[in-house]
Amino acid sequence: MLKTHRTSIFIIIFCLLSGITFAQNSKEVTVTGEQFGQLIKAVEDAHVAIKTLSADFSQEKTSSLFTDKVIQKGRFFYKKSGQQLRWEYKSPKPMTLLFNDDQVTLLTDKGPISNPNKMLNELGKMIINTINGGNMTVNTNFKINYLKNSQDGSYTAVLTPVNKKIKANYSSIRVILNGKSYLAEKVILNESNGDVTTISFSNMKVNTSLPEGIFNK
Repeated sequence: MLKTHRTSIFIIIFCLLSGITFAQNSKEVTVTGEQFGQLIKAVEDAHVAIKTLSADFSQEKTSSLFTDKVIQKGRFFYKKSGQQLRWEYKSPKPMTLLFNDDQVTLLTDKGPISNPNKMLNELGKMIINTINGGNMTVNTNFKINYLKNSQDGSYTAVLTPVNKKIKANYSSIRVILNGKSYLAEKVILNESNGDVTTISFSNMKVNTSLPEGIFNK
C-alpha cells in the first residue's frame, strides 16, 4: 500500500504543473506550432511566479478487486523557499510525507520515520524538481502531447510512459489543466492492470501565507 502511495504521489505532483494526450474527442484540438510555443511559455511563466501553493484533493480508485470505489482525501502544501513540501492524506487513514531539501520524513499513526529509504529520498527530489519547473516541459520518462478544449479553453495533456519502471505501473495519464492558471484540475491515472485512479483538486491557492509550522513534525 505504501509503495502505491509513493508512486502515485510523484505522478500526481508531476502532473500538477505539467501539461499532457489521451483519446481525443471532437472538442479537443492538438496544440502545435506557434500555439505550442505560447503554451509552453505560459506554463513556464506560471511556475516561475509560484512561491507557495496549496490545495485540497480527492482521490478515487476503481479496481476489479473492489466492489466500491476507494476514496481518499487530503491536502498538500508547497513552499519554494527551502524546497518544502507537505503531502497529507487525512482520510480514511492519515499519512503524511514531509520534504525539506534532502530531508524526508514519513508521518504515520505510529510516529515519524526520518529518511525512510533511498527510493523515497529520490522521490522527494523528483517531486520538488517538478513543482519548481525542473521537469516542466522536458522529461525523459514520458512522451508528452498537448490538446486544447475548444469549448471551455482548458488543456488536456497525456503522458505516455517510456520509462520501463513507470510503464509497468501506468499505461497513460490524462491531466485536465485550467486554461488560465495552467494548474491541474483533475488527473486520471490509467494503470497497466486496468485500475483507474482519479484525483480532483479544489481550493487551489497560489502565493498565500501557509500555516505556521506546516513543514515540521
